[in-house]
Amino acid sequence: MAGTPRAVAPSGPASIEASGSVLDRNLAALGVVSQRAARAIAQAQSRTDLEWTLADDGLISCAMTDGWGRKTSLASRKRPGEEAKRLAEAVDFDKAGVIVVKGFGCGHHVRALLERGRSASLIVVYEPDVALLRSVLERQDHSGWLIDPLVAFITDPDDAAWISETLTGSEGLVSLGLRFVEHPPSSKRLAETSDRFEARLAGVVRAIRTNVITTLVQSDVTMRNQIMNLDKYAEAPGIDDLKGTCAGKPAIVVSAGPSLKRNLHLLEQPWVREKFVIVAVQTMLKPLLARGIKPHFVTALDYHEISRRFYEGLTKESVEGVTLVAEAKGNPAILDAWPGVLRCPKDSCLSTLLEQTDANRGPIKPGATVAHLAYYLARHLGCDPVVFIWQDLAFTDGQYYASGAAIHGVWACELGPFCSVETLEWQRIARMRSRLIPARDHLGRGVYTDEQMHTYLTQFERDFAADANFGLTVIDATEGGIEKQGVRVMPLDEILAQYKQSESLELPGAPWPRSSELREAKQKLRRVRADVWKVAELCRKTHAAMTEMAEHHTDQARVNKLIKEVYAHRDEVSKLEPAYTLVQNLNQTGTLKRAKADRKIHLADHSPLDQQKAQIERDAENVRWLGDAADLLGEMMDAAIRAHDGKAPKITREDPAIDPETEAQRGKQRVWAVIPADPWKSDLGVPRDLAEPVLEGLSALRLTLERLGRTKELGGIAILTHNVGDTAAAAGLDPSGGRIGKLAVRFIEADAETYRARAAGIR
Repeated sequence: MAGTPRAVAPSGPASIEASGSVLDRNLAALGVVSQRAARAIAQAQSRTDLEWTLADDGLISCAMTDGWGRKTSLASRKRPGEEAKRLAEAVDFDKAGVIVVKGFGCGHHVRALLERGRSASLIVVYEPDVALLRSVLERQDHSGWLIDPLVAFITDPDDAAWISETLTGSEGLVSLGLRFVEHPPSSKRLAETSDRFEARLAGVVRAIRTNVITTLVQSDVTMRNQIMNLDKYAEAPGIDDLKGTCAGKPAIVVSAGPSLKRNLHLLEQPWVREKFVIVAVQTMLKPLLARGIKPHFVTALDYHEISRRFYEGLTKESVEGVTLVAEAKGNPAILDAWPGVLRCPKDSCLSTLLEQTDANRGPIKPGATVAHLAYYLARHLGCDPVVFIWQDLAFTDGQYYASGAAIHGVWACELGPFCSVETLEWQRIARMRSRLIPARDHLGRGVYTDEQMHTYLTQFERDFAADANFGLTVIDATEGGIEKQGVRVMPLDEILAQYKQSESLELPGAPWPRSSELREAKQKLRRVRADVWKVAELCRKTHAAMTEMAEHHTDQARVNKLIKEVYAHRDEVSKLEPAYTLVQNLNQTGTLKRAKADRKIHLADHSPLDQQKAQIERDAENVRWLGDAADLLGEMMDAAIRAHDGKAPKITREDPAIDPETEAQRGKQRVWAVIPADPWKSDLGVPRDLAEPVLEGLSALRLTLERLGRTKELGGIAILTHNVGDTAAAAGLDPSGGRIGKLAVRFIEADAETYRARAAGIR
């Protein structure tokens, strides 16, 4: 995220006369990072209504005339370099990982912002006037800094896929915050499109932040599932032999949206399965089978054990001819419940654990949902076009799920005279009413989606745009739901008629299981478990040394001696592969914290001694998080070893010690108290003096925790905050959590914007 700052190359020679060679240099540099912008500029015509001048500092300036005859200078006519520097100095980079500049002008302020950001922020330039960009780049040589990977350009205010593509790979910076910087001379010129661009950008940023939070929250669950699925993964074949086997054949991706009822009957025709590769999400398997429709593939990757219900009652005979493609990060209950042919794509965690190249297993792009995985599988097979049905991504007709979806069976136990399926559908929507997002459906009518579905849409549109560059086609035959960029809209019956006379499919046969590899995988798990224990011990020793360094950092002789000790631990732990890599992968939250600390140190103007202390404290915190992650990974591996040896059931839920059936018999539920707590924000309903001593030196938060700790009914306490450090101090606990009496206390971190939006809902 941040490192040694790169020197920002100064702008090169300038001239008020257009130069093809200057333009070529600029476009070549710009094309390295922003190819679409470079192509658009190359195809544009220059503006002929600009008045150019060469300023005293050797940089260009120009003025444009509006429809009323008024002139506006896009940069100072005397010292545009100094003007740009003043604008950059007014921006607070500490609180923004992404700087969005509205208006390119002559480009001088963009270069100044890049230099001011010291390689610690992404600079995104929004400039819809492509003709202006060409005119500037024909006269001022900006190629020295346009090639910087931390500068990107967007010229289309409505292209969400372009915005998403621009921010992909910079998710960590997006999570740190986003700041708009107005280029004053461009404000009026961009007024017509600025709101549309900001709305699209806000949607993409919401999606990215949701993915980041999900990754952080689910990192331990993901790795637990992967290790628990080691046996199935080792035995199951991969998907490499499927690659390209259906090249040029059409595929139908079956989702579970509420538009299902409109055209489900069309898939009942026997010849459809012979002409189309049918890939269904797991939720739709049983409803399809009930109508006599057998998909070729079913996809699964869900974390929750409730997914087991989607396979209840199925037999090997009932799913003959159907292959489950399941990612190893899915809940173990899914893979254990499936009675038919199973394939597992390459999994990075298990591949690392087993130290296998898995060349014959075949990777697949990770998806946010089973529908994404289904789409990626269809493309892996070589299918084109790919037809989506029932992929609404909106509350079509006030519904979330398709009628008869498997989730309705899960809800069956809740139905009664005062609770219908429609009631539960409405509750599912109403729970997020404060987060609903207005949109347009495929007919241009108003419809609502939510933050979660909008996240899924953002990823789909990015995928569609990328595939369109390769000449691939996506058809939306949902006949309902949200409008999607990058697709053709057609009714399903027309698509089926178009391919009715095409050649039949020839899919590969069912592969043989790889049972011989299971014993070796289990032995490898034990060996790596021993190394994980060593990693944890080395982290604790290193943390102790770093804590001593921080306390005595002015004693450089002592610090240097301790540094040698730390380096020795570092060399030792680096030999413990793949254990050390797995611990780092599990430590997602610690990695993000380390990146934030790196950036904070990088942007600060410390003395050498103060910088050394800050780095030591950062490293001490980081190694403590690594040690905790190693302990957690060790516990996961111990549980997995027992499960694979048949000595204990697989863990499929957060707290396996709680048996749901036993709890139901007792008539009790496992309940956690949730405290939305921010020590400094009174607008969240929390007193400003939350951290101040109230009674016998204890804060209000600590007294609240101790009061809750006396109850015998609670299972634990979760404290939601955007500032874990201050909140933990007010609670008198370590930021990693702790216990109050017999109750576990956990801190859940959310960024400030998300925190404010959700705290009221949680209350």
